[in-house]
Amino acid sequence: MAHDRVAVVAGVGPGIGARFVETFAQEGYRVVALARSADNLAVIRAGLGALADRCVFWPTDITDQAQVTQMFARVRSELGPVNLLICNSGGGAKRGSFLTVTPDDFMKNLRGGVFGPFLCAKEAIPDMLAHGGGTVVYIGATSSVKGYAKSSAFATGKFALRALAQCNAREFGAQGIHVFHVIIDGGIDDIPLGEDRAVQPGMLDSRSIARVVAQGVAQPRDTWMHEIDIRPSVENF
Repeated sequence: MAHDRVAVVAGVGPGIGARFVETFAQEGYRVVALARSADNLAVIRAGLGALADRCVFWPTDITDQAQVTQMFARVRSELGPVNLLICNSGGGAKRGSFLTVTPDDFMKNLRGGVFGPFLCAKEAIPDMLAHGGGTVVYIGATSSVKGYAKSSAFATGKFALRALAQCNAREFGAQGIHVFHVIIDGGIDDIPLGEDRAVQPGMLDSRSIARVVAQGVAQPRDTWMHEIDIRPSVENF
C-alpha cells in the first residue's frame, strides 16, 4: 500500500514552525506537527483551515527520549515511514551575561537546541535509509556561526546543531539522504496563519523562509546544497 510522503516538523510554534507545517501540507505531505504545548498546536490547527486535514498535531517533548521513540513509532504505524524531518527547536535562551547563565539554563539550551534534534534524527534517518532516501533540515541562526557576547547558552547549542548537520551530511549523503542547515540571519516577522499582510521593513517573512526551505527539499541529487544563509536585503553580515 502506497503512502503519502510524511514530514515531521519538530518544534512547532506560531512563527516559522507553523509556516513549515502549512507549506509542506501544501506540497502534498502528511505533516506531523510536534510541540510541547497542546494549546499552541490547537491554535495552529485552527489557523490552517482545510490544510489541517493533512496534518496531525501531537504534543511531544522532543528532549524526552521515550516520548520521541513512542511518537515516531506512532508515525510509522499510522502514516508510514518519515521522508522529511525539519528540526526547528531551540532552548529558549535569552541574551544575558555569561556570569548570569545558570548551569540549568545552559543544559536546557543544549537539550532543546541539539539533543532534541539528535533524538529525532536517530529515529527518522533509519526510515529514510530503508526507503530510498529522504531529507533532514536543521534550522540554525546567526549564532550558529558567530558567538556573540551575552549569547553563550544559545550560540553553543546552535554551533553544536551545525556540527551535527555536517556529520549527518557527510555520513548519509551518498546513501540518498539530503541533510542541510539553514542559517536565519535577521529578525523574523512571524505573520500569523490566516493573516495576509506585508512583512515589516527590514525583517524576514516567515512565509518566505518556509518557501526557501521547500526549494531546498526539492533539489535534485546532482545539485544538493548543504548550507544556506538567508537574510533581508538590509541586514549586515
